[in-house]
Amino acid sequence: MIQHLTEALVPLLSLILLGAILGRKTDFFDGKALAGLVTTVGIPALLLHSVLSMDMDILGMGALVGITVAWLVVMAMVTALLLTLAGLPVRSYLPALVHPNTGNMGIPVCFALFGPQSLGLAVVISSVIQVSHFTLGIGCLSGRFSIRAMLKNGPVLALIAGAFLLATNIRPPGPVMITLDMLGSITVPIMLMQLGSSIANLRLSGARDMLRPLVFSLYRPLGGLALAWVLLLIWPLSAMEAQVFLIQCAMPVAVMSYVLSVRYQGPSQEIALTIPMSLLVSLGIAVIFALFA
Repeated sequence: MIQHLTEALVPLLSLILLGAILGRKTDFFDGKALAGLVTTVGIPALLLHSVLSMDMDILGMGALVGITVAWLVVMAMVTALLLTLAGLPVRSYLPALVHPNTGNMGIPVCFALFGPQSLGLAVVISSVIQVSHFTLGIGCLSGRFSIRAMLKNGPVLALIAGAFLLATNIRPPGPVMITLDMLGSITVPIMLMQLGSSIANLRLSGARDMLRPLVFSLYRPLGGLALAWVLLLIWPLSAMEAQVFLIQCAMPVAVMSYVLSVRYQGPSQEIALTIPMSLLVSLGIAVIFALFA
């Protein structure tokens, strides 16, 4: 288990470190062009390739999709209430606190804990979260929650197209899949290096600036895990499905939340700081699962 976790984490942390170094020494990550490239080209290609590569019956995963959607709705409602009570802007912080990093973090962790039989389940949950990133997430950060606008969004269109092709059993030609794979491959490295650059360029005036990210880093994994556990009491799944669902809901703040925050002028600095802090909490949860689950 330790070996699999190490194999999953070392590349992520290495790219974040590289981004931090480049962010200090160069101007590669200045401006919006790189974030625009990722969100308009890289992410749609990555999502479409991932959906088309799923080797499973989507209709047979209805219960897992349903409980994930229910978790998102309740998590968003609870988080919005807490942010309002705290006097914080709901639209700015809600996406980051609701959406876990189920993709480049959650899927490898599930594999490390539960083996290859968990991968399909983890991908299904991650796909639902990705849809929420580009509906709830963009709607909150942009201030324009419009069905028409969402349907013009590249990642959402990619997911719709992928689901249609998968449901109709249409398989794109090999060169198309290779092209999508190549375009999608630029996404995660650039996102992680952008994150490292932002962390390296943080300007903190003291402990007070650390308090809010610290609270957020505890709330995202622990709050998500607690709510998932409550939902499982009334929405039972198989043992494997329940374990994967709990772990995915306990993942840290998503790098995608940071990328979208940069794109739409959200609190990107705070979110950047929250990501590595929440990562430590999520890893602690994963270790507890490995020892006692």
